[in-house]
Amino acid sequence: MHKYSRWKIDNDYFKTEDYKLNNNIASIISEKGYEEISKKFTHIKPHEIEDVLNLFPKVYQSLQGFGIDIGGGVASVSSVVAKSNLVKNIICLEITENCVTKCHPIVINKILGRDSLKVSSVIGDFDNLELEDKSLNFAIAWDALHHSNNVVKTLNEINRVLIPGGYFVLIDRAHNNNTPDSEIDRMLNVQYSKEFLKDNYLPEDKILTRSDNGEHEYRYNEWEKFFKSSNFTIEESFIVIESSKENKIHNDVGIKEVFVDYELGGFERQKVIYLLKK
Repeated sequence: MHKYSRWKIDNDYFKTEDYKLNNNIASIISEKGYEEISKKFTHIKPHEIEDVLNLFPKVYQSLQGFGIDIGGGVASVSSVVAKSNLVKNIICLEITENCVTKCHPIVINKILGRDSLKVSSVIGDFDNLELEDKSLNFAIAWDALHHSNNVVKTLNEINRVLIPGGYFVLIDRAHNNNTPDSEIDRMLNVQYSKEFLKDNYLPEDKILTRSDNGEHEYRYNEWEKFFKSSNFTIEESFIVIESSKENKIHNDVGIKEVFVDYELGGFERQKVIYLLKK
């Protein structure tokens, strides 16, 4: 039986649409096996996660010792990170119960096999890390932090548990600084299609917007303000873009862009990667 720990969670979160959606999806896809879990939940294959991390040697090298995957979903990212000989153990922290109890055993075992114990599963909230100060070497968050209702609070908590000089790899999305508020509002108010609802095992007549689903949209300068407020410094930054993406818009902050020939998953079909140092 797969072992996991449970940390403190604000009970209000269990009432949110994104929790109910993710918990339901995790329960259904866990019955369909590893391939369906990877396809439906992570939207990027493990070897592609590994490829993204290896695009930037300094990012890959920062992931060593003891770490935590913040909002780790079904543990695909945690398991890929744990494949490295540099990593001793990584905590996969995920708030969605069915992700941890039903999907983690399948994904971790499939990717790591005999090294499965290198990933420690935890059901918990990334604003309440039940860890001692300065106890970890690194943290990583892949498409998770934009779900935080208070990014600076979450970042402060991550900063607290990192050793001085520890690294945080943030892989998420960001918009150009010249993006108007009206466009941010438009994206948040996009109503999910019947096809999306059906694919995610929801009633086709359900009214659900991206904002309802816990999404937030931030510009590059907003991320930078969050980092500064939580005492992180940016060591490196990159943008990874699907080469097949139409209407490519170059970033307006001068970050290096790298193109890949596979799907990255997510709303914008591109990711910004920040290597942050405490």
